[in-house]
Amino acid sequence: MSVILVFIAFVLIGDAMAVGIASIVEPYSEHASLMVFLGLFVLVFVVAWMLAVRVTERFIIRHN
Repeated sequence: MSVILVFIAFVLIGDAMAVGIASIVEPYSEHASLMVFLGLFVLVFVVAWMLAVRVTERFIIRHN
């Protein structure tokens, strides 16, 4: 259960950063902004899962 909560926290942070980066690209090209956001959106899920597993194993499971 704790790994899912950590995962959700990382996804929220990562998606907020993806929106910010896409907003920076948007004045130059709306199409490029969409591609940047979609690429980062998918990447966030992969990275967030790896980080959530690492954080949960290292800090939460060891303390129990």
